[in-house]
Amino acid sequence: MLALLIAYHLAFTPSTLVAHEITPPTPAAPITVPVSVPVAERCEAARSSAAGGGPAAEPILARAADVTGLDRVGSTVLHYRAVDVSEQNFQSDRTYPPYFSYTFSRDVWFDPATGAERAASQMTGGGVGPLPASVTLSSAHATFAGRDTLLRPTPQAHASTAALRPLNVWAVLGDWRAAGDVRVAGRCLYREAWRTVLARGTGAGEERLYVDPESGFPVKLDREEPHYLWGQVRAEYLYSTWQGVGAATLPVASFRLVDGATEMARSFGTLALAPRDSAPRLTLPDTAVVMTSETPRFLQPLPPDTVRVGANAFLLVNPGYTHAVALLGDTVVVFDATQREERSRQDSVWIGKLFPGRHPIAVVVTDLAWPHVAGVRYWVAAGATIISHRESRAFLGRVVDRRWTRAPDLLERRRGKAQFRFTAVADSLPLPGGARLYAIDGIGSEGALMAYLPAARFLWASDYIQTTTQPSSYAAEVWRAAQRAGIAPERTAAQHLRLTPWSVVDSLARR
Repeated sequence: MLALLIAYHLAFTPSTLVAHEITPPTPAAPITVPVSVPVAERCEAARSSAAGGGPAAEPILARAADVTGLDRVGSTVLHYRAVDVSEQNFQSDRTYPPYFSYTFSRDVWFDPATGAERAASQMTGGGVGPLPASVTLSSAHATFAGRDTLLRPTPQAHASTAALRPLNVWAVLGDWRAAGDVRVAGRCLYREAWRTVLARGTGAGEERLYVDPESGFPVKLDREEPHYLWGQVRAEYLYSTWQGVGAATLPVASFRLVDGATEMARSFGTLALAPRDSAPRLTLPDTAVVMTSETPRFLQPLPPDTVRVGANAFLLVNPGYTHAVALLGDTVVVFDATQREERSRQDSVWIGKLFPGRHPIAVVVTDLAWPHVAGVRYWVAAGATIISHRESRAFLGRVVDRRWTRAPDLLERRRGKAQFRFTAVADSLPLPGGARLYAIDGIGSEGALMAYLPAARFLWASDYIQTTTQPSSYAAEVWRAAQRAGIAPERTAAQHLRLTPWSVVDSLARR
């Protein structure tokens, strides 16, 4: 490698100039460098025969366990350190790459005999960290968190561990060998070679395991997963760059791809086989517990309560998110639509109680973090007009156009009848009743909006005032936008901020 670096340096370092004329050489013919592109995946179903034929799945799994060393580890356990890079596409400042990332440093112990995995993880990202390590002990069915003697069932963490578990190829093989319904589904051309494809049901759908028929190594796990914004996504777990680890052969890189884009990349550091008695506790407190992958609490559409802001303006508040609704002229304006269809349906019920009668509805989308727009499809299906920054049009169009095939929502059921009516905001936009939308337009809030309701002297701050316990750049950008607009609110609120005197924000911003 050092020689290659030296050669590269010499090849691209300008020669020393000399004090005499040099005749330029005759131009050579251009060199064409072939560019390697992935071969599109294509699949063929398994062929049956009169004898009920086709290959059996068990020998294929047995060979995969053999070549990876899973059956040769004896009483040892796997200990490895790794770094996961998690792409934050759902909350980055743009809806296209590059996205900012969180990194997770992990110290993991895995017991091949039981399938139990213990991970101590430290997060760094978003301007914080590394945070103190959190510890989980998990299996394919349940997750416990805490310390050695204080492990407690943690259903809210099981969705995360279930998404991470397939990055460990031994965990995948153990889970598949324990399943009773594995079959050969066919073969697929994937990564320039034909792979044998096994399939099994999981209760949440079908998983497919791609195995290289020549070497016996697993290449990827493939499954469809439900998604709060996209309806369903295709999740793929790819195993790459295999190396020997004692009696085993394991990948030193694995990836989670969602709809073809890398969402998580795991780089393994040291991998070693260790005696079981040298490992921390790897026995689950209760092996009979079976957990479902719970929706994180901040996304759960729990029933909202109302907080009056003005004569015709209210906040709709639940533990995850706050929205605002106001009757402006004859139009009901909804400020933001988070937490999926059920939350928007609950907001609709409240609107009917707060503002009886028939009113046109407009929904203001103030920013594009995925959880913040998960209710937009409901409002489009209900006939509402969507108002947002002009830069939001393309992304919201993707949200509306997405086909929900796994569990059709209201928009999918009304496909062909509902229309996406979009009003764009540049710098500002007047609303009925003297209200107005403004672009916040700070370096951290480009493309985001805020709203001012002068009758209530109330400012809706989107997601850009998140705390009033200390100064923040987001809140300062909202304050500067209010200064530019020449507005003087008395109170403000935001998606994660209760109704707060504007004087608090003003004091922090001036600091």
